[in-house]
Amino acid sequence: MRLVRHPERGRAPALSNLAVIVACVILVSACTGGGERKPEPTNPVRVEIIQEDGEVTASHDIVEAERGQTIELAVNSDAADEFHVHSDPKVELAVRAADRQTFTFSIETAGQYEMESHELEVTILKLQIS
Repeated sequence: MRLVRHPERGRAPALSNLAVIVACVILVSACTGGGERKPEPTNPVRVEIIQEDGEVTASHDIVEAERGQTIELAVNSDAADEFHVHSDPKVELAVRAADRQTFTFSIETAGQYEMESHELEVTILKLQIS
């Protein structure tokens, strides 16, 4: 390949084009993070909870989910309560005395977290986030 110098600029057009291409690649890489992306979790983890006559039970003792994955609680309760998850930030759910309540949330930090009933002062389940 023979480089032809542009008379006004004193540079070869091929080198100028290469510089533009390299700059574009760097810019695109910076905008997209340039790293490997973790796929978004798609299916929610569903847990059924029944609070009745001063007791609370869940369909799972330990719930496993990925960081950012939706956790869906289907709650039937005969008393008003607050369920809370000891995560950062803390998750607080205002439970009414009603059937067919649905709560959704996600946790972004890996770890094990307890979900408790505020009124009954008991652990309902543990969340294992990976």
